[in-house]
Amino acid sequence: MPFTRTSALIGENCVVTVAFGGYQDGTPSAFTAETYTCIARSVRFSTSVNTVDVSALCDSQNKAQATKANGSVEVEFLVDSVVGPIFYGKDGYYCQIVVTPGSLTAKTFVGVVTGTGISVATEEAVTESATITLGANGVTTAWS
Repeated sequence: MPFTRTSALIGENCVVTVAFGGYQDGTPSAFTAETYTCIARSVRFSTSVNTVDVSALCDSQNKAQATKANGSVEVEFLVDSVVGPIFYGKDGYYCQIVVTPGSLTAKTFVGVVTGTGISVATEEAVTESATITLGANGVTTAWS
């Protein structure tokens, strides 16, 4: 029996909410009550796991053991004409991003802002981009 699946577009209904904490200095930081709900052009989440080779001297194959996970979230937002770019000047700050794709379960990402950018071009919307590195020191909540 062939595999069938019905898909639905959810990008039009994706809500992204951003909150900032303090500058990363190694002490725990609370996120501000002020949050921003943004119009996202894209949200990319990626993770990887570091491994170490634990094979014995006479093993004929490598044996990998997972050690630590790491990840990042890359976002691109349309700049609000009233609020302006929200990531400008936030390099090094704790950040929480909640992505809710349509009626699906929200995903929460917590980390530190490690890169920002603004794009202004002829006949294009003004956009801003940011990279949030997950699992930053000083944040007690891991990403989910």
